[in-house]
Amino acid sequence: MKDHICTYCGHVGKPVPQSYESFFVDAFIWGVVGSFALMTGIIPLLIIPAGWTVYHILKFNTTKCPECLSLDMVSLNSRRGLETQEQKKNPIKVWRADEAQSSK
Repeated sequence: MKDHICTYCGHVGKPVPQSYESFFVDAFIWGVVGSFALMTGIIPLLIIPAGWTVYHILKFNTTKCPECLSLDMVSLNSRRGLETQEQKKNPIKVWRADEAQSSK
């Protein structure tokens, strides 16, 4: 995987997958619904955790920034990536009243 840049914090590196953290949610749903379905003999109830897992894989299979956990990691060579690199090199200086008074 190529290096990416976070548009939120400016971190440059490889993004990490988001879906690993939610493995325990899927395991819990499979455990509860699966044990209930096997104890009662209502095997079609296993459609619920199977559907949840498929939905979860399709919906939440994204990457995130390892520093700030933002989902806004873009390629370094993309338009937004180049804009973020330029902004990181030349940050916007915020005017503060106390700095203006001390410079006089």
